[in-house]
Amino acid sequence: MADLDAFTIGVIIMIVVIIVIAFLEMKYLRKSMKARRVRASKRIAEMPDDAHNALLTAKAFMESMERGGVRSEEVVSLVRQAQVAYERRNYRVVRDLASQAKDRMMSLKAQQTAKGDLVRLEAMPPGPATEEATTKELLAKEFPPNYAQARFTIDIAREGIAKGRADAKDIAAAEGWLAKAQARFEANDFNAALAAARQAQRGAEGGPVPPAIASAPGVEPMPKPAATTSLACATCGTPLAHDDAFCRRCGTRVGPRRCAACGADLVPDDAFCRKCGEKIAA
Repeated sequence: MADLDAFTIGVIIMIVVIIVIAFLEMKYLRKSMKARRVRASKRIAEMPDDAHNALLTAKAFMESMERGGVRSEEVVSLVRQAQVAYERRNYRVVRDLASQAKDRMMSLKAQQTAKGDLVRLEAMPPGPATEEATTKELLAKEFPPNYAQARFTIDIAREGIAKGRADAKDIAAAEGWLAKAQARFEANDFNAALAAARQAQRGAEGGPVPPAIASAPGVEPMPKPAATTSLACATCGTPLAHDDAFCRRCGTRVGPRRCAACGADLVPDDAFCRKCGEKIAA
């Protein structure tokens, strides 16, 4: 050892250190691989039970839906394929098919619940022309236009957003449209509610939608506060908002009025002429 220089001694020490590190790493890797094999074996052992339970659950759900009057050939086909995969011991495929069948049945159940009055209106055949109103006509008079369609589309959009949230999808725009649709529905603006709900549904399905801003097409802004001056239709006396161009009851065009002093055009809520300052008679 006395004949060895410092460089040689350093090289020997480095080689020893590398051998020790390699030994420890190999030992750790063998232990880690063994643990993974144990976990994999456990999962493989549990797969038949998991697949069996998933298949039984899908069958029970399907039978329950059929007793309730909802039958889907797509669901029947998925359950049948899951049964074949189970018999072939393709347990992972069984769980995937059973999950698809369950999701589809949940969607059908939500649609059946959400439709409500819309289903009744569509299912009623037109009756003979009589002086007495039919049940379908009474329902149509009871609910304003687009009321049932807007409510149904809002429920479908809400279901799609919940599924997208569970799948970790970006549904921020869809949520904004859904909130706007709900607000317009509560304000009894069913046309705007239906338009916003369709945007929310499209966004939940992954389609491109613009941000749900107040000026977005198809969605009117929230109603403005009524003007202090009381306005009424000159034909039927129906109260008017300050920005109405037509009467909501009889369709008569509103204004414009003119100033008696200078002839300038006035808007319905003007109390003074904007040109000459003359007080406008109510």
